[in-house]
Amino acid sequence: MHLFFSSIRVHNPDRFPKSGPVLVVANHHSSLVDPVALIARLPRMPRFLAKSALWDTKFAPLRPFLWLAGAIPVHRTTDGGGDNSKMFAASQAVLANDGVIAVFAEGASHDMAGLLALKTGSARLALGTVATVQIVPVGLIYDSRAKYRSRAMVYVGKPILVEGSTDGDQDRATVSELTAEIGEALSAVAPSWDSWEAHDNARIAARVLSYSEPSLDYAQVLTALNEAVDQGGPGPESMGQAVRALKSETQNLGLDIETVIDQPAGSAKDLSMGWIETAVWTLPVNAGRFLNRPPFLLIRLLANTQDLNFQATFKILAGVFLYPVWWAALAAAAFYWYGSVFALATFVLVPLAGYIAARKAGRLRRLRNRETLGDAKGLEPARDWVISTARSIVTKPLSG
Repeated sequence: MHLFFSSIRVHNPDRFPKSGPVLVVANHHSSLVDPVALIARLPRMPRFLAKSALWDTKFAPLRPFLWLAGAIPVHRTTDGGGDNSKMFAASQAVLANDGVIAVFAEGASHDMAGLLALKTGSARLALGTVATVQIVPVGLIYDSRAKYRSRAMVYVGKPILVEGSTDGDQDRATVSELTAEIGEALSAVAPSWDSWEAHDNARIAARVLSYSEPSLDYAQVLTALNEAVDQGGPGPESMGQAVRALKSETQNLGLDIETVIDQPAGSAKDLSMGWIETAVWTLPVNAGRFLNRPPFLLIRLLANTQDLNFQATFKILAGVFLYPVWWAALAAAAFYWYGSVFALATFVLVPLAGYIAARKAGRLRRLRNRETLGDAKGLEPARDWVISTARSIVTKPLSG
């Protein structure tokens, strides 16, 4: 995961209960990447509810991971339905014993920019457990959910206390009310965009603003903009106009918008030494990219045939298999032509160069972007407009 994403940050970890029954409710935008991100960043290990179809024979390679994660199968209506009494009993037993259960309350991984309507299962789980359950909404925010070396954020929301009881899940009105409350809490920390255009405009504004004011965290700015867009009003509309003007000006200058918003972090003093970083890392980064190019291109080509929500998962799973095969093939060729010493060196150095490229290529790209923009004139008014409109929305302290 740390190789696919440039960073996975967790916000408000102190909100996560240190003890007692916890029901994590998260959005589901990136297939198997979502549970791995939660496992990697939540302070307590959850057991997940997973669709029963994952126990089918065609998913046999996943069985060890499902077992290690303590996954509990759910029979979804979309998969033909089934008896979920064992699922509720097993999940409520975990909660009753002060454990942690994680639920993707939308019921499926999807390609939408925002949230699907929540299923009632999470509310029924909490209400039917004979204990005081803390429901914790957790937002999974991806800068670009399928892009290699993009950023991911795990946003912990404010817990909802629920006093469960035997047959507490039988009152439909109470279940509906709690489901609505969970939906509002999840919308406060998870992406809830109405369209991809709204998401993209806010993403650009958040990147520009957080770069101009390093004290502002990108994920918190993006979440604040999301909340403002949901509420409506003139601020988000003005921001959208400003972002469209920046896109237009960028295009007129023959630049890509990603060049404008993908800037290096660090103080002015640190950035002034960027030429040293460039001199030190350019050769190993280029070597790593060149030597590992074939599997990278093949994986990207195959991933583009998948649904958006599965592309990151596909890239990771395919990479775990294809990169070692490629390294072994290069080592075998080196052994055939040059002997065992060269084969061993190839098998060690090619992966190492690839690792360096993965870790440093983004930093070098951002330094180059900074130099490119230093020569580009005319962007300042549009960029300042984006900053001012976004800053007018993000006026309160960003505590999440």
